[in-house]
Amino acid sequence: MKTNIEALIESLPDSIVQHIQHLERIRQDFVANVSHELRTPLTVMHGYLELLLSQLEINHPWHKIFLQMQQQTARMENLVENLLLLSRLETEVQTKIAPQPVAIAKLLSIIIKEAEQLSGEARHVISLEADNNLTLHGTEQELHSLFSNIIFNAVKYTPARGNIQVQWCYENNKAYFVVKDTGIGIAAKHLPRITERFYRVDKARSRASGGTGLGLAIAKHVLIRHNGKLSVDSQVSKGTTFTCIFPKKRIFIAK
Repeated sequence: MKTNIEALIESLPDSIVQHIQHLERIRQDFVANVSHELRTPLTVMHGYLELLLSQLEINHPWHKIFLQMQQQTARMENLVENLLLLSRLETEVQTKIAPQPVAIAKLLSIIIKEAEQLSGEARHVISLEADNNLTLHGTEQELHSLFSNIIFNAVKYTPARGNIQVQWCYENNKAYFVVKDTGIGIAAKHLPRITERFYRVDKARSRASGGTGLGLAIAKHVLIRHNGKLSVDSQVSKGTTFTCIFPKKRIFIAK
């Protein structure tokens, strides 16, 4: 999915494009360096807050304050980890070593259990239909980030007891990862920008759910590294369908 900004950049003269690329590298280096510097103090703060909470009774007047501080440091840690992951995906040159075969059906079953825990009292109905013989050549950690970000988004933006269908299948020499939900949906004007860093369709709801605005940006870059494409179909108040399409050269079907 090409954004308006990407299309504009492609139409510019080479000298301007090179300058933009230089500025982009500076931005990436800055984000990576700041994120690394933030990681250690946040980890220390989070650890001390856990220790303090363990020493206090739940009805102690400071318990609620320390608990909120711990929750916010955990949120910041999550943001830093996502920034570091995105920075690595953007800048790391892929090696020529052949990717490892990843059992996607098994990976998805693990992510579904994580999604059910995330759902909690909302009790979403999450179903999985996956071809056990359909394997994808790639990096398992990156693919876990791709699939989990899309599935967890479906959980966060689908009302309680809503339906989320996850599918992994093969058709016409391509592999398809599909997540269909009955959530709040996305207006058409937002679709071209949803994979941009920090772009939020509903800022208040995203922050309330602990979102960082980086999940779909991470998903986009993982797809690029695995020669995949993203398709999004959505209607407000009716739900959204995310489809990741992988080419034949990435697929292995066990017999």
